Amino acid sequence: MENRIRKTRIRKTPSYRYVPYLVILICLLQIWALKTYYKEREIKLPENLFTAQKEFPISELTLGIPYIQLESDFTENVTDNEDAGNHTADQDQAGDNSDNYSTETLEAPDEKYTMEIEGLSLSEVQKKIVLRSLEMLDEDIEYGYRTYVDTGYPTENIYISTDVISVVLRDSGYDLMELIYDDMLKHKDDYPMDIKGRKDPVKYIDFRDVFFQEQFFKRHALGELPAEYTPEDENNNLLWQPGDILYFQFDEENPYKDLGGFVSPHSSEDGIPLVIMISKEFGKVKEVDVLLEYKVIGHYRYPPPELEE
Repeated sequence: MENRIRKTRIRKTPSYRYVPYLVILICLLQIWALKTYYKEREIKLPENLFTAQKEFPISELTLGIPYIQLESDFTENVTDNEDAGNHTADQDQAGDNSDNYSTETLEAPDEKYTMEIEGLSLSEVQKKIVLRSLEMLDEDIEYGYRTYVDTGYPTENIYISTDVISVVLRDSGYDLMELIYDDMLKHKDDYPMDIKGRKDPVKYIDFRDVFFQEQFFKRHALGELPAEYTPEDENNNLLWQPGDILYFQFDEENPYKDLGGFVSPHSSEDGIPLVIMISKEFGKVKEVDVLLEYKVIGHYRYPPPELEE
């Protein structure tokens, strides 16, 4: 009887000796399943994942950021000036191309503007400048900034305020890109290079920076023009002529925020000359009544009378 009970207990005692083999079998099945059904999937991030939808300008929008010359700014033809480490490539070609743009960009003058300009007591150069600036009011130009290494001047209808000034003068016979670059090479100490954080000028971009334009006109335009418009001044017709170049200051500590434009031949209801300009606020080239609202820090007539042909 005792032997039978002992056998029964032995039979009921569980055996664990097969557990390790069972675990190994399960692992092998999992490895087989992974190899059979797993497919490696390669996930690629979009190239423009971290790229802004809009290019922000070096001047007028980007505040306090110095220009840094990138390798991508250089083309195969490098300028001969070995001392100017930050000079752009293919600058001579850019200067040659700018002559071509003046004929392509300047369309047949609008008759309504032509008749209006003929009645003004201006020199022929001033009339060209005023006419070209008025034509921009009818062009599909949007506010924005892009760099153009090959041409310097915008090849698209995307302008900042200095582009309006430089394109109008270029189409009137005065290539600011060449003029400012040449003047900066000869008189670097007279230009605020510290704002850009470099020692040498960059041809295709410096002429579009507002503070470099201002300095060029301080040096070469007709001086002693008033910076404050006085409505009751009887000499306003002489002091504030259509085609005069104006620069407005919005932040004394930040020259990037300055904006430029032209005095228009048109006036407000109060007889105050309008200004032809573009800004982020306006979105396009407009005639705006801002002469008494904005602070004028520069008022220039270029070319000065003695340089006119």
